[in-house]
Amino acid sequence: MTRLAVESERWRPDSFVEAGLISFYLFIAFFVNLWGVPLFDLDEGAFAEATREMLLSGNFAATYLDGEPRYDKPILSYWLQSLSVSAFGIHEFAFRLPSALAASLWLVASYRFVKQEWDEQSALLTVAIMANVAIVGVIGRAATADAWLNLFISLTMFDMWRYMRLPQVRTLLTTYTWLALGVLTKGPVAIAIPLMAGGLFFTTTHQRKQFWKAVVNPMGWLVFAAILGPWLIAVYQDQGLGFFAGFLLDHNINRFTQTREGHGGSLLYYFVALPIIVLPFTGVLFTFLRRLRVFWSDALSRYLLLWFGVVFALVSMSKTQLPHYLLYGLTGVFFIFARYRDMLFSGTWQLLFPVGFMVLMFFLPDLVSLAADQSTRAYEADLLSRGHEVLNFNYRLLAALTCVAMVILAVVLRASQTYRLIALGVLQTLFIFNVFIDAVGELQQGPVKRAAELASQLGHDKVVAYGISMPSFSVYRQAVTPREAPGEADLIFTRADRLESLRRELREDLNIIFREGGIVLVERQYESQ
Repeated sequence: MTRLAVESERWRPDSFVEAGLISFYLFIAFFVNLWGVPLFDLDEGAFAEATREMLLSGNFAATYLDGEPRYDKPILSYWLQSLSVSAFGIHEFAFRLPSALAASLWLVASYRFVKQEWDEQSALLTVAIMANVAIVGVIGRAATADAWLNLFISLTMFDMWRYMRLPQVRTLLTTYTWLALGVLTKGPVAIAIPLMAGGLFFTTTHQRKQFWKAVVNPMGWLVFAAILGPWLIAVYQDQGLGFFAGFLLDHNINRFTQTREGHGGSLLYYFVALPIIVLPFTGVLFTFLRRLRVFWSDALSRYLLLWFGVVFALVSMSKTQLPHYLLYGLTGVFFIFARYRDMLFSGTWQLLFPVGFMVLMFFLPDLVSLAADQSTRAYEADLLSRGHEVLNFNYRLLAALTCVAMVILAVVLRASQTYRLIALGVLQTLFIFNVFIDAVGELQQGPVKRAAELASQLGHDKVVAYGISMPSFSVYRQAVTPREAPGEADLIFTRADRLESLRRELREDLNIIFREGGIVLVERQYESQ
């Protein structure tokens, strides 16, 4: 048997049933209804529009958003979206497909690693856990760079561990390949996390010399430079030092030291966010935190814990905080959940968290209605006022049925606590990505998409965005919508809470031709002036 065949046998599922289960988990987590929800602004809209403009211009060296240089991320995710859109056309599915594939590879790579290092049952349970953690599904469906970054950070950490156990040149060069692809996806964070986590772990063992020798290996850095270098040269030729200043200073250093886009927090932010992020396994997390000392005695578990600890510390110190940042280190925690399942999945009380989440989902229409009544800003009030229309009887019925199904499974299903919680997780996943996300997408993004379709039908030459940053409007209109002074515009895309300032700036009555959910289109009438 060839070496390749041996490697394949080491990670391939041992039965059609197991392969079918893995495929099922990947399908419900990342692919079901991938096409059914409008692109979310800001991030999905920005990535999609930058990709659309890349294909239109034929410039694959640098990205532009509504005609202006975009320094937010490196290039790889845009290239991959471009391939998908070239194959399937301008559609939500095409923009999101690369992330769904990346997330699937992330879970398959995790399966392979856990099976090699521990056992097959733990590997299969790892996939079941990760696929049913809501935030993993969200990132795996979002038309952004994060699914790819999680994949490359994980592959780096896996191969770094393999290399330190069995030093081989091939493994070392593969590790540098993942590092380079991670940087090509989202920048220095792809190096910082593995370097800090690996440095902490291996410098406390007898392998510290081997680790630091690998870090400065010239062959590794040649591979790194060969992958990253050509694009760096190309983007410099296109945008000069602008990209490097904008990306490194503004979108890395300043994002770490300053609150950006209203995503501020505190040192305690992730202590509160973590139990929510890992739903439906919140109860497992609490048990895990009480047993940390047990896991510390095992070398691989300690390596995985340090990986998570480095990420938790970094994102907690950052002045810009978003929940999904924790995912950069949670992969290893999910491995520990699976490996120590008999210890961690214990107590009927753990089932209360997914059931409680569904109860909250049932009462969500009431909470949205209450928020709408209390809102003092025109945009939020208009947006939330559609809650009764979107979160309607059908939504509440499906939430109630899902909640009842969870209770029945929790009580009736004759299985271990582990598999009962997985079953509840499957129900949660199906509800979130077939009911909840549809409602949220319609509430926030439905009006943007319809406004763009109307603008496209009107065919005005000069369309501008005023006081609003929702680039999905440009995607659906399939035209650049610059953010500039509205004085010479034929059509103005704006928000309800910008109308008064727009009226003052134009010094004329506004001809509002579209207003829904806080989204407004104003058509100019020059002939009447």
